[in-house]
Amino acid sequence: MKCFPSQTRSIAGAIRPLDVAAIICVLGVLAFLAVISMSQFKARSLRVRCQGNLMKIGESLNLYAGDNHGQLPDFSGADPRYAPGGWPWNMGTNLVTELEAKGLTRETFYCPANPGMNDDRHWNFWRTMGTTRVIGYGMLFKGISAAPPASWVTRLEHKNPAAPSQTELGFDSTACIGDDYTRIQGLWIDRSNHMKDRRPLGGNVLCQDQHVEWRDFGRMQVRFQTFGPGGVIDWSY
Repeated sequence: MKCFPSQTRSIAGAIRPLDVAAIICVLGVLAFLAVISMSQFKARSLRVRCQGNLMKIGESLNLYAGDNHGQLPDFSGADPRYAPGGWPWNMGTNLVTELEAKGLTRETFYCPANPGMNDDRHWNFWRTMGTTRVIGYGMLFKGISAAPPASWVTRLEHKNPAAPSQTELGFDSTACIGDDYTRIQGLWIDRSNHMKDRRPLGGNVLCQDQHVEWRDFGRMQVRFQTFGPGGVIDWSY
């Protein structure tokens, strides 16, 4: 009968404070890794959903070009349906309506990693100024005055010096004033898509051949500038 007390003391003595501390430490590390894994999974999920949006935009533009002798939208003033374009994320209400008729929805025009832009203020920008909606992606149609004419894409067929797989047509809105990607100040203050803390992770790019590719931020380049109340805005893709 004496074996039970001694066995109890042995079992109790087997768990020491150092063991408890080690267990807590291991659990803490596992919890930390789980948080990182969940964060990476969420970022990846948003990236894939965004890619899907741009692919759908590309598909609708393909249908549009089929109805317009191979031509993409022209915001230079030559097409009476569309007022001259300004910033790359300004899309004429008439064009939005045409693309919606080809299957797009309001959500398709906004990056899921930047849901704050998908509000009535941006969608109904035409009620404040002009005849455009402010969307979450930049487009490089002919007549987008902020973009250099050499970057304009007028057709889906190969007409540009670069190969279609290397010719950008649309891109995740990634812009900054100075080095601040969280404050793009036009009429309102917006931020870049796919942010982590105060830096973009990168962005999706829709190319002329309609494939969509992800570009890490380190591979992106400043392509052109716009000017707003907050100063010079650099646009990258």
